[in-house]
Amino acid sequence: MSIETGIVQNKNDSGGYAYSCGDMPSAWTRESEASLVSSVVDAVAQQRAPRSRGEADVYRFSSQLLMTRYRAAGNFLNGAACDFYARAKVAPRSFPQVVADGLVSDVSRLRHLLENRMAGIHSW
Repeated sequence: MSIETGIVQNKNDSGGYAYSCGDMPSAWTRESEASLVSSVVDAVAQQRAPRSRGEADVYRFSSQLLMTRYRAAGNFLNGAACDFYARAKVAPRSFPQVVADGLVSDVSRLRHLLENRMAGIHSW
């Protein structure tokens, strides 16, 4: 399975949560949002490459949301996603398709949450 089929929370080694394979939640919840945001912010902090096409699509999408205030993070996420697409020989989804496929939900809220987490502010 891959993130393309959905997001579930899994406790990671550092005690936080990361999103991964699973069935798509019937509706986005604060927990699924928190998991997505944590995963993206952790990926930037750890310079972690995406492990699936869905994760690469989320990285690429998030990079555009962060580019204005957090250019280095945006550049990392975009570069990591592009590297994944080149290695896997797959094309990225369009941004509207990322939303339509349910990999992200509320774009303006995601931007707000990502920027807050990058600034060290937890919204939950």
